[in-house]
Amino acid sequence: MIKDISVNLGFDIGIASVGWAVLNNANGKILESGVSIFPSASAERNAERRSFRQSRRLVRRRNVRLHDMKDLLEKAGFPYPTKQHIYPNPYELRVKGLTEQLTKEELALALYHLVKRRGISYDLKDVEDETGKNSSAYQESLQKNQTLLKRLTPGEIQLNRLKNEGKVRGQIVTEDEGTLLNVFPTADYRDEAMTILSQQQAFYPNITDEFIKQVSEIITRKREYFKGPGSLKSPTDYGIYKKDGTVLDNLFEILIGKDKIFPDEYRAASNSYTAQLFNLLNDLNNLRIDTTEDGKLTTEHKEEIIHYLKTTDKKKINMLALISQVTGAEQTHIKGFRIDRDDKPEWHSLAIYRKICRNFAELGIDVATWPTTLLDDLGRILTLNTENGEIRRALTTEKFKEKYPFLTESLVDTMIQNKQWFHTSSNQKWHSFSLKTMSLLIPEMLVTSKEQMTLLYDLGLIKEKDNIYETETQINLPHILADLYNPVVRKSVKQTMKIFNALYQKYPNIQYIAIEMPRDTNEEDEKKQIKEFQKKNEQEKDKAYLEFLSLSGVSETELNNKIYKNKKLRTIMRLWYQQQGICPYSGKPMPAEDILSTPNNYEIDHIIPISVSFDDSMNNKVLCFANMNQEKGKSTPYEMMQNGHGQSFASLKAMVAKNKRMDNTKKKNLLFTEKLSDIDVRKRFIARNLVDTRYASRVVLNELQQFVKGNQLDTKVTVVRGKFTSVLRKRWSINKTRDTHHHHAIDAAVIAVTPTLRIWKKENAVIIPKQVGEHLIDEPTGEILDKETFEREAYTPPFTHFLEDVRQLAPTIKFTHQVDKKMNRKISDATIYSTRQVQLGKDKQPADYVLDKIKDIYSVDGYKKFVETYKKDKAKFMMYRIDPKTFELLEQIVATYPDYEEVSLPNGKVKRQEVSPFELYRRQNGWVKKYSKKQNGPAVKQLKYYNKKLGSKIDITPKNVTKGKKVVLQSLSPWRTDIYYNDVTSEYEIMGIKYSDLTFGKCGQYGIKRERYEEIKTDEKVSAESCFMFSLYRNDRIKVIDTVNDETVELLFGSRTLPNQKGYVELKPIDKAKFDSKEVVSFYGSVTPNGQFIKRFLKKNYLLYKINTDVLGNPFYVKKEGENPRDIIDNN
Repeated sequence: MIKDISVNLGFDIGIASVGWAVLNNANGKILESGVSIFPSASAERNAERRSFRQSRRLVRRRNVRLHDMKDLLEKAGFPYPTKQHIYPNPYELRVKGLTEQLTKEELALALYHLVKRRGISYDLKDVEDETGKNSSAYQESLQKNQTLLKRLTPGEIQLNRLKNEGKVRGQIVTEDEGTLLNVFPTADYRDEAMTILSQQQAFYPNITDEFIKQVSEIITRKREYFKGPGSLKSPTDYGIYKKDGTVLDNLFEILIGKDKIFPDEYRAASNSYTAQLFNLLNDLNNLRIDTTEDGKLTTEHKEEIIHYLKTTDKKKINMLALISQVTGAEQTHIKGFRIDRDDKPEWHSLAIYRKICRNFAELGIDVATWPTTLLDDLGRILTLNTENGEIRRALTTEKFKEKYPFLTESLVDTMIQNKQWFHTSSNQKWHSFSLKTMSLLIPEMLVTSKEQMTLLYDLGLIKEKDNIYETETQINLPHILADLYNPVVRKSVKQTMKIFNALYQKYPNIQYIAIEMPRDTNEEDEKKQIKEFQKKNEQEKDKAYLEFLSLSGVSETELNNKIYKNKKLRTIMRLWYQQQGICPYSGKPMPAEDILSTPNNYEIDHIIPISVSFDDSMNNKVLCFANMNQEKGKSTPYEMMQNGHGQSFASLKAMVAKNKRMDNTKKKNLLFTEKLSDIDVRKRFIARNLVDTRYASRVVLNELQQFVKGNQLDTKVTVVRGKFTSVLRKRWSINKTRDTHHHHAIDAAVIAVTPTLRIWKKENAVIIPKQVGEHLIDEPTGEILDKETFEREAYTPPFTHFLEDVRQLAPTIKFTHQVDKKMNRKISDATIYSTRQVQLGKDKQPADYVLDKIKDIYSVDGYKKFVETYKKDKAKFMMYRIDPKTFELLEQIVATYPDYEEVSLPNGKVKRQEVSPFELYRRQNGWVKKYSKKQNGPAVKQLKYYNKKLGSKIDITPKNVTKGKKVVLQSLSPWRTDIYYNDVTSEYEIMGIKYSDLTFGKCGQYGIKRERYEEIKTDEKVSAESCFMFSLYRNDRIKVIDTVNDETVELLFGSRTLPNQKGYVELKPIDKAKFDSKEVVSFYGSVTPNGQFIKRFLKKNYLLYKINTDVLGNPFYVKKEGENPRDIIDNN
């Protein structure tokens, strides 16, 4: 612990990294710094896991239904036939059973098939396209099914399609009927089964009414999706039946959350009428009206505004104009309203309620007559449920009908068909308060102008919370993470707080904590955004250069020389290009040749003074005449033009409207009309460009402020925006390269020094906010400074040696990587592969080959794949071996028909385009059909072929599969590598363990069985006499020493790889994501051209250490970890 040094802590929190730095507050010396690297969290991966888990549950439940059906049939005397018997296809049996007698075995097959393929659980009119588009073609297909079901059973429809189209399941595209879908309600399958059983009852007395009832129950049995897994007998916290005995009505209630005022009440839907009214009143009560007696709206004002909003049929409401009309105050005298990201007023205006009233009125329905409780209930139901079928169920329960007897079936249909009218455009689907809380507050908000939190205190509904940090000296991770919902931010903040806790133990005298938060996107999205941004900038720079060159009257060489001498010329050219060569302040052209010949006549200006906006980006800069810049001074373009200088503001607006090159943000800055002297305006700029006011940032800031207060520290905390520290880096010429991880710690050092800049001491303007809201902050703002003063005060390094220290920081930066020891991970790809044992080409004996498939031989891509495989070896096609006559037909088609066709274009020209010969054959003769003596073989649409030999796999072949066939999983993922040392050979030996090797033991423990472990050990040729040293997991850090040449290298362990080659592994660098192409890695030599390090791990005379690191990256070298490997399950 170092108590006598006052320090600043800087944190650069990224999506998959945290850079940190400790700065001596007195002299600016960087005491230590580091970077923590970890895999980013991903909501998409969570969704993928949920999807697979759901699929497994559906398969299990389906198997249980089929098993129950078999049992029922057996007990009733209808044995399910074995595979030795050959029967007609089940569709034929189902149709036959409607009018004719079936054998017992045939009836069992028909009923079993109905349970196996039982359709959807709701009506066709409630079906939605899974793509979310709900296209007219999709709806037309469903309508066809609905029409057919009036006179045919699903079985009759499906049999007709099988005979005519050769296919039943999936989507069938026909030339006559368009798209056909195999989507039918479960109720129709049940009715078909009832019809079959009623017919067969005449032949079999053991088909009793009870038996028919049980069949019906099995076919229609379904667990509601909102109940989740588990039951009363088998509770689980993942379903509605909780382990503590609680039973929920709807599983998704968990996601809603409870009201903090009344913890037993669920939060209200944001689209409920009560929530909309509450939000409107809250906005109105926050207003300040300069012309009213107490600066607030009266009860009469609020009632008049509400009445107008509830009765108007206008789509768009100008709330400022409405309030101005009601109060008689000018719009400029109305303040205190919320501002969106574009600096436009943001209001709650009963928008959803007004839309519902307006749209239903067009259908002759008066929503104003509905009780508000119905609107509240509808808001909850339509937000909680996503599927039409589930919405219908919720609206047609007996309890709901009793509550609202006027709800007819027709009205329910209308509500469901137009459910989008109730949708909110906001991401916040649920209000922070319950209906109960808001119902208590709304009457008070009507008669007073108090803000909601004040009212809650006055009503005694909330009390000051105890600060948990009065008794804790570490940040409580569960406490802070409970309020963070974005998995990306959550994981990054968790790692940051661990680092903070360690640093606080070491440096208890903290003066400032400065944090830069990550974006709310995942790692891939961030990389994509950066790449697109850089690409767009480069394209604009190139266009600006070429246009400026063409109009400047100088050669390319001369222009490049001028750019070399004047680094600002690149920016000047780009601004000139964006402005289409016009000065925005005067409206006069700025000729390119004049800019080069008389550069002093032109200046770069900040549109909104930088001492107010803290925005040094291109979107806040323009190129203008120097005299115009002097006239503008510390004002905005609007203020300058209102004072009679430059062009008129109307002309500026017209110029901006015509300009297609400017970014919208720059346009808004140019047309900004608010007064810079207004404190709220100044604070909004700080919130937008300096202090981070996003939700996650506020959570972190508030938690740290509570920690500081609870521990009675003098520490000040701030969360700064990345754009400000980015400007500091540029001004201080600290180049940022993303090629290595060092930049995270360097950024953290810049963040740590930010609170000590001289600008914050100027006129009491500080970067440390007292309180942060969503769009506003409580913070002193200081005076408006001219550009030169601001840049001197803001951009001068606070310590003379700081920049030199930063540039020399890289060698001392410490790194720590998250080691992946987790055992419960995906063992392989989810794809199931089939294999066959065949002898191909140069094979000396039969081998297992993985089967692949050409999915559509009639498509161009499918035909190309056919030709590619055929040319290599036509014996690879399964059809060539087992159905040579059909394969001969395919060869004849390819030889007879061309692989192109000529198409006439609208302009009269003829274009040759690719086509599959099989498609040309189909157009003339219909589908290619398999050879049969009766000429009625099934259509050939796909072709299977032997792709490649089987490698590492998990064999999941069922017991009853024919010999020579296997069902396998491939792409097995490595888990751990165990390191042994052989004293006899003086060499290390390694063995790799995959996730697929792990299993459960008899007592429930998870690991690798001793028997399997010894098998791998033998396969990897690890000697029985070798001594276990330690285990290496992905991202473990290692140190390898070549004792002969006395060379050392530290690397990150990847995994055991190339299982057929002894001792090969993949390694990675510590300070960057991957090696450079052909980079030389000490005594290991160069890596591959794509930067991959795959080599033999350890040779004779190599010494290996495992390096464990603490959260701050301090290394601890381990030569031997234990006597035996962990997670071994003994057979006994």
